[in-house]
Amino acid sequence: MNALPTIHRLARPLAALAVAVAAALGAARPAEAQAGRRMLFAEAFRPDIMQRDLSLMAQQLQLEEWQRPVVEALINDYTTAFNTGVDAMKDRMRAASENAVRSGTTGGDQVLQKVLEPLGSWRTEKEQMLAKFTADVKSQLGAQQLELWPKFERALRRERLLPEGDLSGERVDLFAVVARMQPTPAEAEATAPVLAQYEVALDQALAARSQRSKEVLPRLEAAMSAMDYEKMGDLQDQVMQASVAVRDANDAAIESIAAAMGARGPEFRKAALEDGYADVYRIHPVMVLMQQVRKLPSLSPEQVAQVDALTQEFAGACDQANAKLAAVVKAEEPKAAKRRARAMMERKAGAPASAPGTKPDDEVAKARAEKEAMGQPYRERLMAILGPEQLAEINGPSSEDAEREKLRLMADPKGIGPKAQEEGGGDGVEPNQTNPSGADAPAPPAKIRPDDRSQGGQRRKTADPAGQPAGGGQPR
Repeated sequence: MNALPTIHRLARPLAALAVAVAAALGAARPAEAQAGRRMLFAEAFRPDIMQRDLSLMAQQLQLEEWQRPVVEALINDYTTAFNTGVDAMKDRMRAASENAVRSGTTGGDQVLQKVLEPLGSWRTEKEQMLAKFTADVKSQLGAQQLELWPKFERALRRERLLPEGDLSGERVDLFAVVARMQPTPAEAEATAPVLAQYEVALDQALAARSQRSKEVLPRLEAAMSAMDYEKMGDLQDQVMQASVAVRDANDAAIESIAAAMGARGPEFRKAALEDGYADVYRIHPVMVLMQQVRKLPSLSPEQVAQVDALTQEFAGACDQANAKLAAVVKAEEPKAAKRRARAMMERKAGAPASAPGTKPDDEVAKARAEKEAMGQPYRERLMAILGPEQLAEINGPSSEDAEREKLRLMADPKGIGPKAQEEGGGDGVEPNQTNPSGADAPAPPAKIRPDDRSQGGQRRKTADPAGQPAGGGQPR
């Protein structure tokens, strides 16, 4: 997340405008304040209707063939008028900035105030543009299509605002999840009332979140100008609570839609949670390993039964771990904005940085680490089911890890667990899709002690104890 995650949905900086006011803003304020000022411009310069909305209008309003080109022409007219207005407004703001500098105004806040003065009239003009477009489109619609207009507005808000969420679970599109499942006619009929209720509840939450952001933004700018970090945290927390309401609407709908779907309800719930909480419900590396082992053609019927039973047991353990991690994420994520503001205030006061492991943010990291570590005993039990040749079959004939597992099994012929340990210790590696089997035994031992049955291999601390997936992860 960025420095001001709870309102980053408003941050679409305009390069030309940023150049015009950069000299005025200068470096007198911290980066957070300058970022917040840029956010003030974003909402005003974002069009309410875009070219891509034509397909959504055609679908939601059930446009006839003759209506589609008419509506497309109206969108083009709106786009042209909007772009012309944007260009004119940028020129006015740039001129205001240059005039302020020429007049000898040196205070960044005073310059900014002059630069922002034209925004009031532009917002009014922008609202009038949307009203005219709406009236023009409605004039082309029939009575039944007009009754569908509120549904179109909800769909448009959903498409615009859902992706801008900050929290896990806030951005998931449950309509898309249902569509991917290709419901049967019976399932579609059963879920229709629930989806209709969800559509209204979600729209209300999204509209409230958008309105809260607009209300907070001017006060946030004032707090930034005064470098009042405590006030900044309070204001961002207000927006965060509106984000929590959107997340809660999604969470509640996941359960109600799953219940209405019947036999495939668990499938829907799993897909929705994986979409909404990707970092929480991502597949455990040990489960990947179990799936790979299950495909081995060399498994005996007895081994197949053992692997299946262990996989089922581990799936239950994963469900519990995921539920625990999800609860921690839901509790901690909304606190992040206020926590960051407090940290900025403490740094301003000269307080030392918190030691690792002492910050509340670490609760999520701890829960992630517990989930990852939870799989280790199951990995050991899975490896104990296999023979040396099968271990080599998993890792490939040239894998050093397969050789380590062979040595481990030689030291532990009963398959109780990884009992071999090298004299001087060594690093292991975490199990993953490219190295599913072990990853946990140390480097080839200088001497194996078969009688040493009480010691386990040393585990290397990973660079990311939270178990974050490659490429980063959330939480709008």
